[in-house]
Amino acid sequence: MNERLVSIIMAAYNAEAYIEEAMASALGQSHSEIELIVVNDGSNDGTAARIAGFTDPRLKVLEQSNQGIGMARNAALQVARGSFICFLDADDVMPPNSVSSRLKVLMNDPSLSFADGTVIHYDALLERVLKVHTPSFKGEPLQLLARFDPSCFFGNTWLIRWEPSWSYRFERAISHVEDLLFYLTIANGRRYAFTTEPVLHYRVTGSSSMSRLEGLERSYHFVHRWMSDRPELFDPTTRRKNLYLIRRMMSGAYWHAGRPVQALLAWTRGS
Repeated sequence: MNERLVSIIMAAYNAEAYIEEAMASALGQSHSEIELIVVNDGSNDGTAARIAGFTDPRLKVLEQSNQGIGMARNAALQVARGSFICFLDADDVMPPNSVSSRLKVLMNDPSLSFADGTVIHYDALLERVLKVHTPSFKGEPLQLLARFDPSCFFGNTWLIRWEPSWSYRFERAISHVEDLLFYLTIANGRRYAFTTEPVLHYRVTGSSSMSRLEGLERSYHFVHRWMSDRPELFDPTTRRKNLYLIRRMMSGAYWHAGRPVQALLAWTRGS
């Protein structure tokens, strides 16, 4: 196995508008020892044609019926050859040093399993900066993830050191926050650090998860039940805090969407 090979995994569903830019940013990384695995998850637009326009030998393309982002990523994980893995959504962009800056963090400290970095939120045209967020935590991230602590991200920005004995799988049953649950399943006993360099240009579009609130709420409560089934990892205080944050977040989201009844009901769901 190439000790510096990084597998970049991209799931794509009806992504024709942005996927060329996303793929070009991955293949244009300053760290050239990469493989880009693109999974066309049953797209019915021009996504396949956009993908076919790339001939880079480092590109591997998988086709499947529409099964969701988690299953698409699982298909890619089964064929990934890298010593490190990371994920890129088909509508986002990696700055040129995204891989190299995170890889440097992991190469300099073999005790680390995860490296993160700064995320710049842009408008849909990637012209106007909306927000810049840099992590600030170093250490074991499990409890911070459970508390949605902003010092440790749970988006798709982690570069992960591949451990052959570990099972890397996304949960099929949820449609949102799949990154959060994935990280929770692999974070116990492992350490996280970060670079302050930008690692992702995140495109804010109208198709974000906050526009599909019922699925988002169900997914968060699935994560909470998963935590509740593991009292050896999450104590009662952490589980109560997690449920409170889910209720507060979803109530606020429904309220801002002009759905006051659902906002009130959100405070009663879960146990």
